[in-house]
Parts: sequence; C-alpha cells; structure tokens
Amino acid sequence: MIDTSMGLKDMSKRDILVNVAVLIGFIILCMGGGGIMGAITRNDFGDRSEWYKALIKPSFNPPNFLFGIVWPILYLLMAIAAFAVWTKTGLTKEPIPLVIFFIQLALNFIWTLIFGKAKDLLAAFVEILFLLFFIVLTMVFFFRVKGRAWTPILLLPYLAWVSFATALNWSLYTLNKEEE
Repeated sequence: MIDTSMGLKDMSKRDILVNVAVLIGFIILCMGGGGIMGAITRNDFGDRSEWYKALIKPSFNPPNFLFGIVWPILYLLMAIAAFAVWTKTGLTKEPIPLVIFFIQLALNFIWTLIFGKAKDLLAAFVEILFLLFFIVLTMVFFFRVKGRAWTPILLLPYLAWVSFATALNWSLYTLNKEEE
C-alpha cells in the first residue's frame, strides 16, 4: 500500500512503480477476467448462440453489440476505484473493502457462467441478486475509506448496469420459463 496523498514529486521511484504495477494489476484482474469470461462464453450469448437467439426477449433487451462497449468501461472504472481504495487500505491494513470488492467481482464472473454456460436463467437471477447486494456493500465500504469517499461514484454506472441486467435476467426467465 502506498498512500498517494503525498504529491507524485514526493514519492520515490519505487513507490511510483509499485503504484503503477498495482493499478495495472487491478486493470488486468477486472478487464482481463471479464475478457476471459467473454472468451469462455462467446458462443453462449448474442448471435453466435442458437440458445440465446431463440430466447423470447423483452422489448427493452439491448442490441448485442452494446454489451461489448459497456463492460470494458465498467471494468476499467471498477479497477480505478479498487486501486484508489488500495492506496489507502492496502490488503492488510484494512482488508475488508477490497475483500468485498473481490467477492463481488467473482460473483460478476460466476453469473456469466451460470447464465451463458449452464443456461439456467433462474439460478442466474438468484446469483445476480447476490451480486447486486455485494456491489452495494462494496460501495458502502469504499465510501467509508478515509479520503476515498468519492470511489463509489465510479461504481454507480456498474450498479445501474447490473440493476438493468437483473431486470433483463428476470424478464428473460419469466418469458422463457416454459422452455427450461
């Protein structure tokens, strides 16, 4: 953990390198993990999936290309927020905010597998409710980090998108439960 409250010019080269490495690590974890989930399930969503194409979709179902635009932005914002919290808490000084962040990130990735690979719309819906809870919990714990109360703002688009995805998941389940 490197407290970035001091100016960049006051930081040692080692501290700057550690910060850059940790920021890159968070970006790789969030965006890379999302990319891996996307690669694993690329044939399970959108036009590549006969199953997904055959689902009855609600009127508010977004076009498939939108997911590929939105998720990288959300993962980048998540990485920046987590990095900002890390600069104050590290993983040992005050681990709870980042532990909860990692739990919600894991739940994010798991939802993709439940929905896309297992094709279980009800289980995916139940799981996304847990994800929503942990996103809010992450935001609460990030807000409580002294000097980092602004970080939940970076997670607001993520919360909004997952809330939308929850409604979409429920609609897909209710419209297609006869098919399951």
